[in-house]
Amino acid sequence: MRSDPRCPHCNEKVSATASWCMHCGADFAEPVDANGNDLAAVLERSDSDDLMVLVGDSEYGQRAVGIVVGAIALFTLPIVSPPGTTLLYLVAVVGVGYLTAQRETVADAVDRGAQLLALVPFLLWLFAAFSGRAVGIGVLVGPVVYAALALFVARRVRERLEA
Repeated sequence: MRSDPRCPHCNEKVSATASWCMHCGADFAEPVDANGNDLAAVLERSDSDDLMVLVGDSEYGQRAVGIVVGAIALFTLPIVSPPGTTLLYLVAVVGVGYLTAQRETVADAVDRGAQLLALVPFLLWLFAAFSGRAVGIGVLVGPVVYAALALFVARRVRERLEA
């Protein structure tokens, strides 16, 4: 928890009695609380911008991003993976989460996670092709759309982290 009051929009220091932020100009609906940006308060308000600030400021932010990216991989990669690659898919899920969590900053973790999510379906299809399965060019439409979506979402998340 923080001991100094922060703007819930830009995360800059403000007066404990402030009704607006002198840094970004945001008006506060209620007075700023020194502990108003802890996880419980952010989840109670359901404010995704505050959640981004909280994760970005956390010393465990990269691990949180790694866990989220691993969970996303666990539930979405089977949609674009070739049949018969279940073991490789599960190894890829663990690898994506681990490599994402090892980055220096949260923004780097978001970028690396998206890059890995974009790459893994192609590697799985490449493995399927080299293991003797007939693979046509049409099956790559799903991985291409998946990769584009992963990179687009990561760009939007990074923009919100930097805002």
